[in-house]
Amino acid sequence: MTWQKRSAALLKDRFGKGAFSTEDAYRTLKTHSRVIGGYSRGSIHHLLSELCKDNTLIRLGRGLYSFPSDRVQVRTADSIGVTDEVVLELLPGKLAEAAEMLRVKGIQFMITGPSALAKFHHYVARRLLHLIYVIRGSGELTVEVLRRNGLRVLLNPKCRDIELALDSFPEADLFIVREYSDLEGNIGGRPVLERALVDSYFETTRRRIPYPEGEVARIFENALRTEPVSLTRLTRFADARGIVSEMAAVFDALRFPTGKKRPLSRPSAHYAVRFLAHLKSETAK
Repeated sequence: MTWQKRSAALLKDRFGKGAFSTEDAYRTLKTHSRVIGGYSRGSIHHLLSELCKDNTLIRLGRGLYSFPSDRVQVRTADSIGVTDEVVLELLPGKLAEAAEMLRVKGIQFMITGPSALAKFHHYVARRLLHLIYVIRGSGELTVEVLRRNGLRVLLNPKCRDIELALDSFPEADLFIVREYSDLEGNIGGRPVLERALVDSYFETTRRRIPYPEGEVARIFENALRTEPVSLTRLTRFADARGIVSEMAAVFDALRFPTGKKRPLSRPSAHYAVRFLAHLKSETAK
């Protein structure tokens, strides 16, 4: 096996299908230098370039990469335009503390949903629901780590379970842990903007969390007004959720045509129609 293939295997084992930077790759491969030879920053740049040329890696933007998903055919494009602003910052306090706890334990996680989009909120509530997606099989360990540190946590709950917990613990933030087979769009525990938007829409419209759809509509409008959004990435994340047609309808309503128009299927139409009603009422204000 060539050193390029050994390096690619190490990076895939470390990051899975999540995004990683050139610096992330350097740190990861540097720790294995005794096994597969020394690395310089120049050799890392060359390695990543070669892996992109043979389609082992996808270049998401300047200095940002991921391995292709097995589920979705990804079209690479240098014009995606990933910037530092697209990677969302976490709220200070309990949420940031929870992220550090999981990082120390080596748990692969991504904090997503409305709390990851706090900078776009019309208002920030005194108590919050925090969505944490983790790799399948690590949910129980995640719950154990967070509960041991005094946080209120539910694993793969239904909406009614969350509502009951909110009634029982009216003062504390509540952490919702869900397990998934991959965490695409994850950068160091934080989602890219498009992933957080898709997750927020899906979780609220499907009543997986008791969070107001009207507030998510405001988040969408505020995010699109102030940040660059990659429609390529957005479509990829929406496709994984089976909601491309719904996202296209939402973005068309916000005058950001995706070019991905598809007829709404009957099972999904009422979700989009209801959300669009919130969107129109917010944009009319």
